[in-house]
Amino acid sequence: MNEYLKAILSIVSGGVLWEGFKFFYPDIKKILGYRIDAKNTLYENLDPILKSSDELLGKLESLAKEDFATYVNPSNSNSNSPKHNKRYIVYLFAQFWAQLEYLRLKSQYNSLAKIKKGKELLSFIDTIESRKFRILDRSIQRIIGQSLITNSNQKFKVMTLNEFMIEYEKPDSAIAIWGKKLEDTLQSVDDKKNRQTILLFGVIISMLINHFDPKHKSVRKRVVYKSKLSQRSKKIIKNRLLNQYLKFIKSKEEYY
Repeated sequence: MNEYLKAILSIVSGGVLWEGFKFFYPDIKKILGYRIDAKNTLYENLDPILKSSDELLGKLESLAKEDFATYVNPSNSNSNSPKHNKRYIVYLFAQFWAQLEYLRLKSQYNSLAKIKKGKELLSFIDTIESRKFRILDRSIQRIIGQSLITNSNQKFKVMTLNEFMIEYEKPDSAIAIWGKKLEDTLQSVDDKKNRQTILLFGVIISMLINHFDPKHKSVRKRVVYKSKLSQRSKKIIKNRLLNQYLKFIKSKEEYY
């Protein structure tokens, strides 16, 4: 009798489970689909973001080493052509923001929130655009990034350096108009506060690279220029950046 009851219960419970599965299957399928889309979006765009981050950080390291001579004392610049170097720096910032805007165009950021790494990347973007850490007003950073994105045959791509330089020569082009605002901001690095803002931005870029490419398979490992950071900046990194904005970052001490 007990065996008979067990068999009946097994059939009933199995049937109930199957009916429940059929009922929830469309939602489960949708959720899994969102996660797959999010992972595809993340990994398709992560490498160009990391590459542009690495190029920008390398240039910021160079500026830190020369104490921003390109802007405050061109005769001591590491560059043979400080004027060209300034435009190249504008391009590197613009290229980085453009990669983030490209990601926004493809996903609106919505799907990324479905996965852990996606949420973490969004935290970096929020930090980069926050009042405390952004270089320019959020809308201007976005406009500069968008101005580098071209649409050809319904395909988006980020301008090359050569394309950027040609457009930057046109005084009425969007790149020239908005890029000059960045150039003016960078030109003001003789002011200690402005200089530290630029350096803090570079620290965030360094965190982004180390977090998403910890083994540095895509880009090289760089040591943070801690000696160029003021005590105030180090406190901001420790107490604000790492404890409020990017709490998931490991090896925190290497940044301050």
